[in-house]
Amino acid sequence: MCIQFAIALSRIKEAEQINWVELLKGLDNIPAEIEDLLQKKEHIKMYDWDDYSKDSNEIYKKLKNEKSVQYTNRKFPISLQKYLFYVQKNKTLKFIDQEIKLLKSLSTRDIYDYKELQHIIIVPHVKEPVSILRETMDRIKDQTFNTKQINVVLAAEAADPNGVKVSEELKKEYGKYFNNIWITNHVLSEGEVVGKSANMDWAGRQVHKIVKEKGWDMKKTTVTSCDADSKFDLQYFAYMTFKYITTEYGEYKYYASAMIFYNNIFRLPFYARVKNSFHSIFNAAALVRADKLVPFSTYTTSFWVLEQIDFWDPWITPEDYHLFFKAIFTIDKHVSTVPLFLKTLSDAAEGEGHWSTIMNNYKQSRRWAWGISDGGWMIKNFFEKFGTSTLKAKYATAHVIFDHVVGLSIAFLVLLGGIIPGIVNPEFSREVSGVLFVSVTSSIVNITIVFLVIIIFLDFFLKPYPSKYPLWKKALSILEWFSQPFASFFLSALPNLEAQSRLVFGQYLEYYVTKKKGAEEEPTKTN
Repeated sequence: MCIQFAIALSRIKEAEQINWVELLKGLDNIPAEIEDLLQKKEHIKMYDWDDYSKDSNEIYKKLKNEKSVQYTNRKFPISLQKYLFYVQKNKTLKFIDQEIKLLKSLSTRDIYDYKELQHIIIVPHVKEPVSILRETMDRIKDQTFNTKQINVVLAAEAADPNGVKVSEELKKEYGKYFNNIWITNHVLSEGEVVGKSANMDWAGRQVHKIVKEKGWDMKKTTVTSCDADSKFDLQYFAYMTFKYITTEYGEYKYYASAMIFYNNIFRLPFYARVKNSFHSIFNAAALVRADKLVPFSTYTTSFWVLEQIDFWDPWITPEDYHLFFKAIFTIDKHVSTVPLFLKTLSDAAEGEGHWSTIMNNYKQSRRWAWGISDGGWMIKNFFEKFGTSTLKAKYATAHVIFDHVVGLSIAFLVLLGGIIPGIVNPEFSREVSGVLFVSVTSSIVNITIVFLVIIIFLDFFLKPYPSKYPLWKKALSILEWFSQPFASFFLSALPNLEAQSRLVFGQYLEYYVTKKKGAEEEPTKTN
């Protein structure tokens, strides 16, 4: 995972520097864009260190922002500055070559006009603080992509007596920024289970009626599942749109960025920070393995796919995994997840005190682990469609089942594997093989610690540290990671064990809505 995380972090940093709106505009006239890129390439080739040094000296005279890249590089030795200049120059030339190659391939294909696309964002909410929903809406309205091509669905639950009222308040505040804001109110019906999937299914079907009446092309309409506390990168929809229209069979795909639980990370106790940091690191690293990437929590697909698979299933708890594999088993060919190397920030579970925080994190992990409840359905479809499904579908299905089952075993083996044989059979620890066993397991753990240290260092570049966060606190945060084995065991492995045990003994686990803490709410105004 260490190598995957390093690659993912590098690609996230690269994607954040790209102006995705400009890349979209370049698709309006591909031949002219290729010519423009070729001219830029020649100019960059001729641009050397002396030119850069002269230009940068003029920049430094006017520079006031000490956090800028130019100011930081200015502090480096000349030799290092030169090295960084040529590294950046080569990266830029490589990027231009890649874009020219992509544009040439697109010139032979019939691609969608990005100005004809409509994006629908469904935000299911139930009793979340209004401040959290406002933060989510702010991130959507501030997108670099044209927000008049964005439609927001505020999907309330009837179980929340203020749900519709909150939706109407937000529609009044934000309606002017978007093409449409629609409000739905889901009433739990017989046969449905409490949770996100039932609400998404209801909202999706209601909006489907509206857009069908409007005559929208379902293949030119995307649907994004957005949790109430999901904070999109401001380039999410520009990036996703670019990938949607440039990826072959883009309308068959799912699109997912890295879910990073760092919105409130610095408010958490150290053990909760470690647990949520590890989950965030895992989510970022997962983007590198597109062959087994499954959408999680917040994701995008086309309305056409939802039509083909008959929307979400309202009797399911793990809606994200289920919806993806429903497409795999129904459509199969061309269905996969396209990674978007951006961060989507989300709130980590927290509480009013230590015990409340521990229980919220425990229950959240248990809910995620309840995804194993879909295992029987996946295995059934795996064998029923074995003769007709693609190798990619077989691999993705097998890998998810493997991760659910073996992931639990690995957690216990890492923490207890070295001592269990000696406890079960005391004679074993006195034999040569027993002594060697302890030595080998210790060596393996020591190797993993080396990679863990590298991950901890890289995580400094992932976390959104406040501007005035003291350096000594950053250094001290390294000590938090000594709690990682215990935080992972009690807040990840044990809830995983409970979820799987409940499934074995037929004890149904109800959907648990993770408690969120927003800014202090102002009294609701009434007219």
